Amino acid sequence: MNTINIAIALNQNVLYPAYVLLRSLAINHPRTKVCVYVLHSSLGKQECAFLQDALLRGMDHHDIVFISIDASLVSGLPHNRLWSQEMYYRLMLAELLGSRLERILYLDVDMVVNKDITDFYYTDFEGHLLAAAKDMEFATILAMDEPGSRARNAFFQKLAQEGMTYFCSGLLLMNLPKLREAYSFETYRQVFLSISDYIILPDQDLLNYVHRGQVKFVDEFQFGLFAQTAHQMGMSYENVSKTVSILHFTGQAKPWTTNLIRYDIEKIWWEYAKDAPFYGKLLETLFYQSMESCLAEQKIDALLEENQHLRAMLDQCRVLLQKLP
Repeated sequence: MNTINIAIALNQNVLYPAYVLLRSLAINHPRTKVCVYVLHSSLGKQECAFLQDALLRGMDHHDIVFISIDASLVSGLPHNRLWSQEMYYRLMLAELLGSRLERILYLDVDMVVNKDITDFYYTDFEGHLLAAAKDMEFATILAMDEPGSRARNAFFQKLAQEGMTYFCSGLLLMNLPKLREAYSFETYRQVFLSISDYIILPDQDLLNYVHRGQVKFVDEFQFGLFAQTAHQMGMSYENVSKTVSILHFTGQAKPWTTNLIRYDIEKIWWEYAKDAPFYGKLLETLFYQSMESCLAEQKIDALLEENQHLRAMLDQCRVLLQKLP
């Protein structure tokens, strides 16, 4: 039986989305074996059993392996509420598994696997060290030209002009033996320190700098599609659910959070969540949090204030026009 080897990295804060990701993998591979390697530093027995249930319930041909990482290995590397220290653990996969696995697919836990990905998993690397998808928001972020990002954006803009295509590190199909030959975690750490003034998206910026020219690109509309970007492009639940193999819920607003900014593609995440033991509890929590939230009011107030400001500007223009001969 062919085996699809998957790696994820997480802590207790993202157990629910991790469960949904694993359940989506199990559901879409009823005959192909999926072995998931869970990189963590703090999961207890109960939390490990919780994730085991997601992958193994009714699917005894799958397997899950927990690898405990010493958190001190990433000490000194920046992390925060949005990017946890576990994001760096993907940089250790070649050392951890490269002597016994030919390849592994790393996935962020804010994803769902929506179809059988066996063919994608066995993609020919054609000599490349990684297979990944283009980051769909890279050009938008450059165009925003935010003051705090200018040094970083200028740095990567120059690399882009030299031929680099910027990829999303949330989906990485890794050629483990080849990576192991040339890159250790310490290698990545030293490079990080040398370009730290230009890094904002920690592991992603680092990987793009290190592996420029070493990546085989796959179709970002099928593998790792950004759900919110797809919505902004006019894609609907119907066409995404039929065509997309791996869907990525990027950004701070997730399907399982209270933000009152919803779009129909999120239904795909909730369809897999229906098979989770916490489904009812999560729905109830979000419902009550939405009732108590002031986010919608604040957004409406901000729009009204902006409208008044624009009206005042328009009135000033009218006065000036009336003074023209």
